[in-house]
Amino acid sequence: DDVRDLIEFSKYGPTTARYKIFIIDEVHMLSKQAFNALLKTLEEPPEYLKFIFATTEVRKIPVTVISRCQRFDLSRVKSELLFNYLKNIAIKEKGNISEGALKLIVKISEGSVRDSLSLLDRALVTHTLENDELDLKTAQRIFGYFDKSHLIELFDLIFQGKEKLVINKYRNISDKGIDPKIFLNDFLEILYFIKNFKIFGKNEINFSLNDNESKSLEQISNNIDNETLIMFWQFTLKSIEEINIVSNQD
Repeated sequence: DDVRDLIEFSKYGPTTARYKIFIIDEVHMLSKQAFNALLKTLEEPPEYLKFIFATTEVRKIPVTVISRCQRFDLSRVKSELLFNYLKNIAIKEKGNISEGALKLIVKISEGSVRDSLSLLDRALVTHTLENDELDLKTAQRIFGYFDKSHLIELFDLIFQGKEKLVINKYRNISDKGIDPKIFLNDFLEILYFIKNFKIFGKNEINFSLNDNESKSLEQISNNIDNETLIMFWQFTLKSIEEINIVSNQD
């Protein structure tokens, strides 16, 4: 019904501008009937009418719609560029935030400028009543993330076969309120870093690990074979798939 109203409204030309532009965000959420209603207008639009469709799930859009559009794929912004961008904004906004906290925001946003700005705004607003700097630990608490060093210690204990210490360490991590999905994804990320150390000899530049964590992972990579890495990788992927069907994920 909304699309029909939009099409009806589009029949009238702009009164003050050259074009009338409709922007539909998350366009993949439209129903099949809504897409079908749009087809004729997309096929033969008036000269003054422009549509801009935005989506993160392009595969969910019918081919008949995509074939009538110009497509622009926006790539993720590199971590270093995004970090400098956020740092510049924090300075202009007079936000008292550490580089460690900014790097955490870069990591969580996964290359999305929009998400990173939302997280930065959330962090600065949450910390606005305090005079001290918003450090990494405070940012981790705000965003529900935990120190990667705990996870690296867990890895070290696992590969040493110290079962009781592994269970106790995991309980300590769980008590911090970490989401199981976040834990498993971070677990998978650590495996990825170990694989990089093992294959390339050094880790790629990233904002996820500090120097001490990098050294610890490098030592772990020297004491583990590829078969074990692959086994843990497959086991973690399987756990991520199965966690969605478990009623109590903890």
